[in-house]
Amino acid sequence: MSRAFHIGGESAEHVAVEVVAREHPDQSDYWDGNWLTAWIDLASGPFRGKYRAALRAEEFVHFRDQLQTLFESGRAQTEPFFDSHNVLYFVLELDQSFLPDVLAELKGVIQEFPVVGSPHDKAAQSR
Repeated sequence: MSRAFHIGGESAEHVAVEVVAREHPDQSDYWDGNWLTAWIDLASGPFRGKYRAALRAEEFVHFRDQLQTLFESGRAQTEPFFDSHNVLYFVLELDQSFLPDVLAELKGVIQEFPVVGSPHDKAAQSR
């Protein structure tokens, strides 16, 4: 089963993420078991694109937490969690009215594809 969240308009500027499966469904450790296969659909200005991505389950939890902070306080800040990767920068001009729906959709993604294991598990320490 897949789960998705959508930020922005349906036909206007938006980013949509559909998580379709675990990359390694037979793995239950933190390092291998949390890779997820997703489709990213993006529209920003004249740019439109859709691509397959490998994302991590804990990244969705982190993103949800940041959006929850934004919803509650009107402010949020986060730092990138990646190094030396290709990056596409884009801007979506939105108001906060979209946050409750996105938070609910992210809850569904996290419930369907929860974080497994811990970075402190015994198997992880042997790496």
